[in-house]
Amino acid sequence: MNLLLSLVATSACIVAALLLYIASPQQQLRAAGRWPTRHAWWPGTLLSLVALLLMWPLLAPLEAITAWLVLLMLVGSVLPFLGAWRARVRARSAA
Repeated sequence: MNLLLSLVATSACIVAALLLYIASPQQQLRAAGRWPTRHAWWPGTLLSLVALLLMWPLLAPLEAITAWLVLLMLVGSVLPFLGAWRARVRARSAA
């Protein structure tokens, strides 16, 4: 049960960071630009809070918040580099 809950919490946190990055206007991961909706950051925010609530029973409160923030920052730091790499690959294939 704890392993499944930790996998779901980690996956939710990773997807939340991805959704928050895709919602930003300067992202380069998607070729079409940011999401077409006006409030595109809501799904990422909601999913990140769900991830925190799922991590809460697994760890002590301070450890859960720290693990949640570290995972969000790690994924949020890697995604811009992946987006720049993907934009470069797209530019090469278009030329």
